[in-house]
Amino acid sequence: MDDFEFKCSKCDEVHKGVPGFGTRAPIYYFGIPEDEREARVELTSDTCVIDGKEYFVRGCLELPVASASDPFVFGAWISLSESNFLRFLELMDVEERENEPPMVGWLSSWFWQYEETERLVARILFRNNGTRPLIELKPIEHPLVIAQRDGLTRKEVIDIYEYYTFD
Repeated sequence: MDDFEFKCSKCDEVHKGVPGFGTRAPIYYFGIPEDEREARVELTSDTCVIDGKEYFVRGCLELPVASASDPFVFGAWISLSESNFLRFLELMDVEERENEPPMVGWLSSWFWQYEETERLVARILFRNNGTRPLIELKPIEHPLVIAQRDGLTRKEVIDIYEYYTFD
């Protein structure tokens, strides 16, 4: 496979490596008025609790990229039940956790190029050594699920980069 490299049409610079992006909070966070967030939300880089009853964790949605050795990684959020969330917290500092059973939830992130990504069924797969869990979408006929299965073209990755960097 080739090393991923492209010339950005927005800044006219050559970028090396497959870019990655993420959202700083689950989609529901952005529906809470800003002046209420401090009182209603507990947000860290890996977890979010809204109103003490909605639980979210951050993971990595990885999409293969044509002719690239590295995937495109999007830091996305998954909702979990309270019991799974509490177990997730127990495992956060555990080095060897890849044999933990997956946890099922719903995707709680928006992707500009795919419609209706919120609430796609997903599961998180734990990884060792403090690496964020992998997000695996339930196999259905949805463009984002197909992209996770079949991968992205180089052009799609460049379009995503230019959207998230300049729009």
